[in-house]
Amino acid sequence: MKCIVWRVPLATDYFTDGTSKFEFVRNELLNEKILRQGWGVEDLRKGQTAYVERQRSKGNTNYQEAVNRFNILKPMLDIEAGDLIVIPKLSLRDSENTPGKYFTVVFCTKVYNFYFPYIRDWDFGHFIEVDWSKEKDATYDNAAQPYISEQLKDYGKAINNVLNTSLTNAILSL
Repeated sequence: MKCIVWRVPLATDYFTDGTSKFEFVRNELLNEKILRQGWGVEDLRKGQTAYVERQRSKGNTNYQEAVNRFNILKPMLDIEAGDLIVIPKLSLRDSENTPGKYFTVVFCTKVYNFYFPYIRDWDFGHFIEVDWSKEKDATYDNAAQPYISEQLKDYGKAINNVLNTSLTNAILSL
């Protein structure tokens, strides 16, 4: 079992239609048990060249930025059923509809897939299916979680493989 830190958009990020990207990702997770990630212009399974060409055809980025985005998202292809996923700043509690000082832990149930659920900026097509029925939702302020919350700061990319076994064990102990 691997541990992944999965970052979601900030509350200040919006689609062109004014929809909050954070709320979109959170609602998909809550209602569909789908965890989505942005820069969703092309299926990662088609490889770097296809992804970069599609990213550039949309006029979004230069070549190197498109390559960098692909490399940040590529670890999604290695996520397997049963892997542990930590989502900083997201809570599934009804009252926590904005990013905050908490994190949620879920498990992957189905590996990477790609499709656009809506024609909303052609984004967030990357996803995995997750089980949050046994999710752990903890606050950063919780005295029992200082190690975890401190370590999460080191994982700033959209998708992060956790190589720190102490962090993985701390999360598993929740």
